[in-house]
Amino acid sequence: MKVWSPSGEYARLAQLCTVGDPASTRTPQGYLSFRAALSRVALVLLFLAGILVSPRTAHAYPWMIRHNYTACATCHVDPSGAGILTAYGTAQGDLLLRTRYGASGGDDVSPAAGFLWGAVEPPDWFLPSGSFRTLALASKYGNGTFSTTLIIMQADLKAAIVTGGFRAYASLGFVNVDGSAASVTGSLVSREHWLGWAFGEDDAFLVRAGRIDVPFGIRQIEHTLFVRQSTRTDLNDTQQHGVALAYTGGLIRGEVMGIAGNYQVSPDAYRERGYSGYAEIAPLTNAAFGVSSLVTHAARDLYLRLPNTRQAHGVFARVAPISPLVLLAEADLVAQSATSETGYATMLQADVEPTQGVHLIATGENMRVGGANTGTSWSGWLGAGWFFAPHVDARFDFQKQSLAQGRANLDVTALMFQFHAYL
Repeated sequence: MKVWSPSGEYARLAQLCTVGDPASTRTPQGYLSFRAALSRVALVLLFLAGILVSPRTAHAYPWMIRHNYTACATCHVDPSGAGILTAYGTAQGDLLLRTRYGASGGDDVSPAAGFLWGAVEPPDWFLPSGSFRTLALASKYGNGTFSTTLIIMQADLKAAIVTGGFRAYASLGFVNVDGSAASVTGSLVSREHWLGWAFGEDDAFLVRAGRIDVPFGIRQIEHTLFVRQSTRTDLNDTQQHGVALAYTGGLIRGEVMGIAGNYQVSPDAYRERGYSGYAEIAPLTNAAFGVSSLVTHAARDLYLRLPNTRQAHGVFARVAPISPLVLLAEADLVAQSATSETGYATMLQADVEPTQGVHLIATGENMRVGGANTGTSWSGWLGAGWFFAPHVDARFDFQKQSLAQGRANLDVTALMFQFHAYL
């Protein structure tokens, strides 16, 4: 039996179909028996579930290359980007990210740019943070009518310690959907927690161990993109435990991770083991090109529930041909031994910043998971985001999808408004 499994889709459907106590095993139960009878319902639910966990991280903006930032380690504790900002990153985020008001636009860092909008000044070595995101969603499936809901998507606290070469990072949050692969217990989740040591000239190398974002492709907040789903490399809950070595140089950056499995999922048979990594070269200050590779094996794949060796290999690019425009592109091949099929996922995104803090975003993507009886899924996004105050932003998106269901496709339309505040 072949089961379509681009990342968390069937897992999230399984959370709705679970029999018994999902927190006791943190693994999908019983969904194979539902597949034949509920194939159309599955696609509807997987799309809704994807929306429920859409963009969650405050600081994963690869379009910062328009400001000649080709690397991430200068501004982020994680050298591959996303998560907690360094003191320098906090200052640059205020100067370059949000709208600057007044005749001159303002040339100084706002006092409200600090932790808790400047109300508390922690010591230099301690970097506390947090994030709260809510979503108003209106969606319809096929020829149906729109339904609306209000969703709290994220409520996470996190902190990092940076002193000398020592690095430490941890997060703890709350979710209202059972069965998250980031679950510690019940509704508590910890997406990342690791210890590390930086060394070399200008701390160019960082070795760390713990639960880490999988290094692969473009690191961005839209983790429901097909390239993130099919490779299982999003920022939501696909982090893995293991050991990673990152390098950041003037021309080249990269990271490789030995994956030991997700120890927040049990039993052990569901844990993937293998490697993932990327390398990126920036020949110009406004252009960077990279390759990614991932190979893992699980005795019982979390989604297919069969022995599976999973591979993903791809290329990506970040280019700012002119200052207001950034183009992000990624193409990945994905193969799974359990289904003996090879598929692909591609993404092209254009981000235009007509005035500082305002972003107009257009994204096109497609995905085919392989097999003669499988069609191609397509998706298009149009969005607008505004970083209108320190630590606060809002975003509106219109999304149209055509999701493959065997040889047929199901049309899905969604309107999304997000409000985001971070500490």
